Amino acid sequence: MLLWLSVGTQIFLYAKLREAGVSSFARNIYMLWALLVFTAGFFGSIDFGNPYYDFMPGRLDEIFRAVAMTWAIITILAFMAVIGIDAVTLFRPFTKKKLCAAILLTIAGSIYCAGEAYFVRRRNITITTKKINTDRLRIVFLTDIHIGGLSTIRHFQRVMNIVDEAKPDILLLGGDTIDGDMAYRERELSLLAEAARKARYGAYAVNGNHEHYHFLDIDVEGIIRDCGINMLIDERTEAGGITLIGLDDRRYGWIKPYLKPEDADRFVIVLKHRPGVPFDAEGRFDLQLSGHTHGGQFWPVGYFKNMALHSTQGLSRRAGGYVYVSNGSGFNGAMMRMFTPPEVTVIDLVRE
Repeated sequence: MLLWLSVGTQIFLYAKLREAGVSSFARNIYMLWALLVFTAGFFGSIDFGNPYYDFMPGRLDEIFRAVAMTWAIITILAFMAVIGIDAVTLFRPFTKKKLCAAILLTIAGSIYCAGEAYFVRRRNITITTKKINTDRLRIVFLTDIHIGGLSTIRHFQRVMNIVDEAKPDILLLGGDTIDGDMAYRERELSLLAEAARKARYGAYAVNGNHEHYHFLDIDVEGIIRDCGINMLIDERTEAGGITLIGLDDRRYGWIKPYLKPEDADRFVIVLKHRPGVPFDAEGRFDLQLSGHTHGGQFWPVGYFKNMALHSTQGLSRRAGGYVYVSNGSGFNGAMMRMFTPPEVTVIDLVRE
């Protein structure tokens, strides 16, 4: 979506360069670079998810996507800067001074977006219920960590520090946990295993769409299980007096086949990567935990993603239960976020 959105900004910026009196040679270099980046990102995106178009060696597809998405965000920031400057100056002719101001604003915005992607926040939610047998049950929800690729150990350490401070009774992972070569990711896996070991009633995970991408020629589920995390692949389990139903990302999902009569008196959590509510969910669950959207990762893309997925970011009421859609803890493609900070969600179930 960002790539296609940036096409219009490239044309707009080219026109502004021309208006500012930038030489035709410099403008053509700019457009040639933009075309190359867009083309690389387009083919990288095709190769990324479809084995029939797998013609790029190694992980070039991921590199191309990262460069293209980063450039798309930078040009969108430049578009916003130019529009802002035009508005302040009452849309008088665009000069080289205004161009320099727009470049400075774009650089500042890019630095901010890169910083926001790395500073993880803790999001606290409290839900009162009669369906638990203890005064409080604490659940920590992580999703879209994207270990591998462009992620860094420093970023992941921030995420796991919040998890450790929260001291969860149950640790839940909502998919897109692994997203690249794991050859040099021993420290991340060690931290994940330590968090799973400390969770009083265990750790549980489902697959996201990235776990199913063809280029991950590794046993993703095996790696996650080796960390002491239970994979829920279209199945249910009980932990801490509540029911957990994990739905695989390959199917939209039904929950009725996994319910038992006694679940009517238990707190039922549906763990599902994408935020769409299962067809038969009406009145059969208490809380669904999802991710996938990254909050759009870059404002205002989140609005379009939520419209396409018929979802609402954050906590909402749907089908008789609560649905929480997280911003996710990591990032995909570009190492940048704008007004959609990464998060670790701490959910306290409190007995009513």
